[in-house]
Amino acid sequence: MHEIRRPSRFDRSKPVGRVLQWVTDIFLDEGTATLPLRIIRSGAVCIVYYWLFKDLFGPAVWIFLAFLGAQLFKRIVVDLLAEMGWQMRRAALEPLSGKHYQFQNFQFQVIEDDDCCRWIPTEKVREIIGQLASDEALVRLFPSGHQRMGEANKGYLRDDALMAHLAGAHTSQAIKFKNWIERNVAFPARRIRERKRVVIRAATAERED
Repeated sequence: MHEIRRPSRFDRSKPVGRVLQWVTDIFLDEGTATLPLRIIRSGAVCIVYYWLFKDLFGPAVWIFLAFLGAQLFKRIVVDLLAEMGWQMRRAALEPLSGKHYQFQNFQFQVIEDDDCCRWIPTEKVREIIGQLASDEALVRLFPSGHQRMGEANKGYLRDDALMAHLAGAHTSQAIKFKNWIERNVAFPARRIRERKRVVIRAATAERED
């Protein structure tokens, strides 16, 4: 018994079929082609259209060409603007020394030092859980687990210090954040330190200045 297959939309073995399939792929592009390739292909279609129909339509060919170009390039422009926006956002949120994280709708940077310790901005922790001791109080609680960094001299808590501070969390938001930090930040950092045999001072120990 022979298998009956549905014929393809275009016969790609014939030149006309290949051209029709090529044009269809441009209109129905699902993002598999790179952006430069899509621009080249769309521009080529516009050029071919112009040379084929300029004598037939005369000056009116520009009207049809404008419509064709709008259809071909509108998705490319949208994708290009989206890509530019994403790159600008990434550049603003991801300094070279840090890694971008997101908890719920909160986005923040976690800085990793040479000892594989991860530092979380206290400003963001306050924003997420609603309350946190002041940086002055955190310095006294965690002398080795608190640092001020960056040009703005903002406070950061080391991953183990933050986990120790959140151990007594009572609100549902604070508990959710504690569990998330443990799973995504503190535990991976601790495993890396163990694997590299990095020994750090306890967060409550006095720093050596």
